[in-house]
Amino acid sequence: MKKGLGFILGTGSALLATSVAFAQTQIILSPPPGAAASVPLEKVPQFIITLLFVVGIIIALAFLIYGGIKWIISGGDKANVDAARKHIVAAIIGLVIVVSAFVILNFVFKLLFGNAFDLSHLCIPSLDNPTCK
Repeated sequence: MKKGLGFILGTGSALLATSVAFAQTQIILSPPPGAAASVPLEKVPQFIITLLFVVGIIIALAFLIYGGIKWIISGGDKANVDAARKHIVAAIIGLVIVVSAFVILNFVFKLLFGNAFDLSHLCIPSLDNPTCK
């Protein structure tokens, strides 16, 4: 009974706390006439590296959540709790490795290329901002 009530209250409060979505009136899917529709060559490696960092962080967070769920489900069994703890520690170490690799790569690229190859402005193109300016 308490679990069901907690689920209902938690879900209800999450639904009530959502923000209002404003619809966009105009979406331009093609570049204006006369504009080049190509991506500059120096943006491709930057996009690939950014995408790899985002994927690495998502995978590490998924492993962290999985370890937490394993810990909750373990039911107090020492072997299962220890396995879940190792999972969580490995996920945190993975996050630290991804973040430190980002910092090191950003530093090295600043030294080698100056501001031409800047990883500090992580941007994945979307409909609202297709050029990531």
